[in-house]
Amino acid sequence: MAIIQPLTQQKIKAYLEVFIDNLIADYKSKSIREFGSAAEYLAGASPDGELKPFHASIISPAIMRINQFERGLSTRLGTTFEECARLIALDHHADAQRSWDARASVSAAAWAEIEV
Repeated sequence: MAIIQPLTQQKIKAYLEVFIDNLIADYKSKSIREFGSAAEYLAGASPDGELKPFHASIISPAIMRINQFERGLSTRLGTTFEECARLIALDHHADAQRSWDARASVSAAAWAEIEV
């Protein structure tokens, strides 16, 4: 038996394709400050606190664009792990939910054992 069922693999692939497509669409619609030199970049104002003077001093504009995309990808990627895990769990359980708030009582003896 496969660890991940073929249908689940297809669902995960489709989910990730939509995730990447949406990320690229969001990135393409963003207004990203273009500049020719660090001095030109630093002369600008940033009401939203987006200026990165250190980066602009040592990194080319093209690399800054790539960095901005990568940071957005990394930030959003955590949610994809949750969804993939949920899809896999549904192969083995009747219900699987993301961000589930589990509550339980733990005895003092159990806490003591955990603390050791």
